[in-house]
Amino acid sequence: MPESGDVDVLRPRNLSSGLSDRRRLGRSLKLDFSAIGSTDDYPVPKKCKVESMNFCSAYNGNYNVSSSPTPARTMLPQDLASKLNKSKQILILDCRPFMSYNTNHIQGAVNINCSDRFNRKRLQQGKVSLVDLVTTKEGKDLFKRRLTKEIILYDDQTSELHQIATETSMHLVLATLLREGKETFVLKGGLTDFCAAHRELCDTHIKSKEQRPIYSPTTSVIEPEIETATASQILPFLFLGNERDAANYQRLHDLNISYILNATSHIPCHFDNMGIKYRRIQASDNWQQNLRQFFDEALEFIDEARQKKANILIHCQAGVSRSATITIAYILAHTLMSMSDAYKYVKGKRTIISPNFNFMGQLMEYEQELNQGTVTRQLQPTLIEVDSFV
Repeated sequence: MPESGDVDVLRPRNLSSGLSDRRRLGRSLKLDFSAIGSTDDYPVPKKCKVESMNFCSAYNGNYNVSSSPTPARTMLPQDLASKLNKSKQILILDCRPFMSYNTNHIQGAVNINCSDRFNRKRLQQGKVSLVDLVTTKEGKDLFKRRLTKEIILYDDQTSELHQIATETSMHLVLATLLREGKETFVLKGGLTDFCAAHRELCDTHIKSKEQRPIYSPTTSVIEPEIETATASQILPFLFLGNERDAANYQRLHDLNISYILNATSHIPCHFDNMGIKYRRIQASDNWQQNLRQFFDEALEFIDEARQKKANILIHCQAGVSRSATITIAYILAHTLMSMSDAYKYVKGKRTIISPNFNFMGQLMEYEQELNQGTVTRQLQPTLIEVDSFV
């Protein structure tokens, strides 16, 4: 019942009086909106406990929700930098897409994966909580053990609270926190302003599209650990490797590999007449390549090897991007893992993997297709070793 106005609580005397009582209730129910003033100033009455997703800037730039005891406020970049420089552990939520977060974010920030409509709808319906949408296990742990009361949100460049559109992830995360009564701040100017003034406090893995390393025939950028890497066992029957592994027959024999998925257009299928079965995926490691179109074919070939109890090598040139993307897709299709957890699992087995951001986006789209049921997960038989991570 709304905590507002004069409401008569009626107790039915008998069944015949029900209709008249309902009429009396209709006449006596009044909601007092007088404390608010003009409805142009604020869309939701203070004294009416109605949850609302409509924010406004009437209160000196502070958001307010009628059910929230504390309004949202803004925080200047220099104030956040001061807190970080004092090594004060605070909860910072990055409300941008995972790919953007993976490219650059504030040190210690936790990514909330609700940029897609599917996760936003689940959050709005109460089917998941904010911590469920945190993209890493470390982030989930930090979220759960939050040591300070305040929470700081940011996106790319929001400067004022009234600029946050209702359909954005920032709006949904902010509204959720306010409904829970959390002390919440929005970083003025977002990541753009913060990094401009405090770049040393940002984790910038790749600063520009031109500088992003793509390990393929189109570039000569090869790090020492990639140059010396050998095939990595990801699953009991699945190995992830590079062109040297694919060309080393003794190595293949030692690993009992009889299936090879070649995710390049140029590396030869060296031993196709020596009892090894090949499948080639004509893919390049660049920003235009649609690798998603090959997932079904690639995963079917991997399943064939698995069903025949054979070991398979998935390789590209360096075993970093294309072959890693296909491996992550396979794990997504056969477990309930999130994309970020599957990525982390594979990286734990082969630390040098780094799918380019085009492929990371395609993996996120594939994850959404699996979650929405447009692509069917194959959960039986279960993947050994991966089950404990689901």
